[in-house]
Amino acid sequence: MTGTDAAWADYQRVIDQARTRAMTSSWASTPQLRAQAAYYISMLQAFGFNLYMAPRQAYPTFFSHTIFTPVEYQWGAPSPDFRYHWTAIDGRRTYRIWGRRGNTRWLDIQAQHGWWGDADQRNLANWDIDEFELGADGSFEAIASADPQPGNWMKLDRDSHNICLLVRDVWDDWANADGATIHIECIDRAPSDTVLLSEAQIAERLGKIAHMTSFSVDWYQDMSDTVLREAGGSNRLWLPTMSVSNVGGNPRAVYIQMIYDLAEDEALIIDSEIPDCKYWSLQLADPWFQTTDYRFHASSINDKQARRDADGRVRIVLSPRDPGVPNWVDTAGLLKGLGMWRWYLSPSHPVPATSKVKLAEVRDHLPADTPTVSPAERAEMLATRQAQVARRFGF
Repeated sequence: MTGTDAAWADYQRVIDQARTRAMTSSWASTPQLRAQAAYYISMLQAFGFNLYMAPRQAYPTFFSHTIFTPVEYQWGAPSPDFRYHWTAIDGRRTYRIWGRRGNTRWLDIQAQHGWWGDADQRNLANWDIDEFELGADGSFEAIASADPQPGNWMKLDRDSHNICLLVRDVWDDWANADGATIHIECIDRAPSDTVLLSEAQIAERLGKIAHMTSFSVDWYQDMSDTVLREAGGSNRLWLPTMSVSNVGGNPRAVYIQMIYDLAEDEALIIDSEIPDCKYWSLQLADPWFQTTDYRFHASSINDKQARRDADGRVRIVLSPRDPGVPNWVDTAGLLKGLGMWRWYLSPSHPVPATSKVKLAEVRDHLPADTPTVSPAERAEMLATRQAQVARRFGF
């Protein structure tokens, strides 16, 4: 058996073990949740190829359709308000990064030592493009390297040979954002560099895909268990005390979570004060942290989309059927899942209150002046939503 054959056999063994753990988990207790778990395992292998097998650190490209998309790749509870770009680089090399900021809320670049396929994954740095010197048209250029550079410099860790650069391009104003453009090139590539991978590299990368799949199954299952336990049960939001920046979370954000669990005739009213923050949002996902489809369903809401009540608070109705109110978050058929509230660059992090009510009684628990959204108006809102997401991703 060759080294590649042994690596493939080991890859299949680890994947199969991870699949068994997922399919026998308490989070796969219904046919619907079992299907989500099965999809999760299949998606992780495709995701792993994009993240670990495909990249060439000497020939980097910022990708946006091979990591987080509205329907297909939703691992890690990506925000419905961001367009993510990513690439893999080597801290020993020197790169030029350039582009144009666009009119989105902000453009953040996060550097991670490795990622979910690396046992020693950790956060290295974050850069806000607004802290760079920008041209009058929002254009920027920076050098990423271990050695200091004049102008905009992104310091790399020379000992990190597989750095994931994750870009968050914030599109919270879905109707008016035009988004950023961002490019990268390696400027010290040697004539001996090649896009070809050796058998040893193939074997190593297969191992990383297997580790990412196994680690993801265990981490997110444990995280859902933790949210349910620490919140004191379902349908209650919980503010974690630990940082998640070393597993891809943004250190500029605070993530408040809950496990929601509803019947077809129930709704959850979520009530929050709103501090003067950079951005906030509520989104849904399944218990494996796969973001609920937000292109064809109203499964998320943010600071630009939500209607505030006269007292300045925001009240959101989370339910499997349309309650006919402006601030509706649709479970998209998933009666049990994850709710994620993000505060970005906020002076405080209030935990929104929740109350479970009968869907038919929702208006009894909202201000009397809450507008009514008719089925025709909802259909128009959803059509607009679909068009806005399609524009963002170039569909």
